[in-house]
Amino acid sequence: MTKTGTDNQWMGTICENSLEKGKICKWKIKILKTKDGHIDVGVANSNFDINSSTETTCGWYFACDNQKLYSQNKQGGESSNLKKPKEEVVVVMDMNKGTLKFIVDNEDKGISYNNIPIDKPLFPAILLYHINDSIEILNC
Repeated sequence: MTKTGTDNQWMGTICENSLEKGKICKWKIKILKTKDGHIDVGVANSNFDINSSTETTCGWYFACDNQKLYSQNKQGGESSNLKKPKEEVVVVMDMNKGTLKFIVDNEDKGISYNNIPIDKPLFPAILLYHINDSIEILNC
């Protein structure tokens, strides 16, 4: 996936298949090219709009540029104990417990989010901000 269109504006995508209830779902993004790492990765619900969703309007995310956590429940980023990725981010969503964690360049710091509602469909989601930023979605 490569960001096209207008610079300095979010563009998102979600995988077409929802996460399977009762399972631990895992996928990975590989950062191919980025201006400054302004890439968010996480999960979103069916309200996700690829043209207008942001890290604080729909979903639960890890921001690759500042290593903060953003969600539809928090308008400001919450500090995480994760490092800035050089190459890849693995997302692990437990669809039994409603927990979400990120593994950044093979470093797992544990659960980032608890109590994510799993009663409605959730989808893997990625947001890109700068034109020509590019990622590869693996195992989605």
